[in-house]
Amino acid sequence: MCRACLQHSRTLGIAATPTSRSALHKAYRAAAKLWHPDRFENNQHKRLDAEERFKRINAAYLALCEHFENPTKMPREAEFVTPVRREAPPTISFGSAADCFAAPDFPARVREAIAAVRLEHSDPPVGFIDLSPGSVRCSQFILLTRHRMLIRDASAILSVIWYADLGEIELINLQARKKPGAWQRIAETIAGRTQRYTLEINRLNGIQFSALTDRPDDRVKKVVYNFLRQMKSNSQS
Repeated sequence: MCRACLQHSRTLGIAATPTSRSALHKAYRAAAKLWHPDRFENNQHKRLDAEERFKRINAAYLALCEHFENPTKMPREAEFVTPVRREAPPTISFGSAADCFAAPDFPARVREAIAAVRLEHSDPPVGFIDLSPGSVRCSQFILLTRHRMLIRDASAILSVIWYADLGEIELINLQARKKPGAWQRIAETIAGRTQRYTLEINRLNGIQFSALTDRPDDRVKKVVYNFLRQMKSNSQS
């Protein structure tokens, strides 16, 4: 019984090194069943933890199998210590854009809106965009956290998408699709419309999550677009 075997045994959820191959297989099956990521399909945060544990369980099982075949070979430290990936918390910057806030500089009304969402401690807020400027409370907003994006609309409906569930993200130039006519340009000028981009966010299954056109403004859409692409890449790599 070596230090490596003890470490691997703990990973498989047993107190001592298995004394037979059948005991090893039984411990592996139990641990793999307990931490299989598919069990947490509806809870993305727990799924991420399960995926990491499942990787360590498989690594421990393979190492123990090898040690059973070569009991005199002492594995190196690096062969049984699986480092836990600790990613730096994501950051976002809105520059001087109005009604946009980055952690940890949230005003009281924004902190109140975030508190009402009841985020888990492991999923802290990163950025907040108030879509109801001028009101006492943030009734409509976009909240970006470490693991997901939340949007509260005018009907007080809170929509959520996990970064790992992000599909196609497009920043669409509306003018490039169809050049507006003279009367349309006049109407937009009178209405004060200045937005030229739509940010379309889709899920992995192709269903649209949200399309941001009128709010927030174009420069903020570009910031959110770049942030979501980065988080999608990080979470799905």
